[in-house]
Amino acid sequence: MRSILSAFPTEKLKLVKMDGRSIENIEALVEPKKIFVEDASIIIEEGDMFERKLKNGATEYYEVLDRGFYQGMHGIPDHYQVSVQKTTAKAYTNSVTYNISNESGKININSTDNSVNINVTLTEEDKALFETIRSLAKTLENKDEIVAAVDGMQNAAGKKVFCKNIMNLCK
Repeated sequence: MRSILSAFPTEKLKLVKMDGRSIENIEALVEPKKIFVEDASIIIEEGDMFERKLKNGATEYYEVLDRGFYQGMHGIPDHYQVSVQKTTAKAYTNSVTYNISNESGKININSTDNSVNINVTLTEEDKALFETIRSLAKTLENKDEIVAAVDGMQNAAGKKVFCKNIMNLCK
């Protein structure tokens, strides 16, 4: 099969896929609204971006609107006539958004978490112990203050504020 681009000035482009992978040195003919690519082994998809380095150091970006794949026939090889729209680098940035909702407040990205989480919940024995402390507190002079502190400790058991409540008691 003969090359359909051999009579035209071509350039080397970079194709950046939507998932961030890239393919370098793609031989292509660039026009304002079309990019012609003879290498049919490359998978070009709508939403992909072509990156074109200009001789003056600037870079142009083209978003793929329609891959325009043409099956070869009558001596013309399979090829792409990609419909594109010139865009800015801002529209071309890849971003990742992490929505995090967890009890521990820890975040691990591409790393292994070797920490241990300990969740404290009150058993029936613990609840009985708090009742005993309340009973004993009622015999003291400042019983209302101590009973309120014990209630706060029981409500905070297993939470970060538990230690804070104990520290306030010791003042």
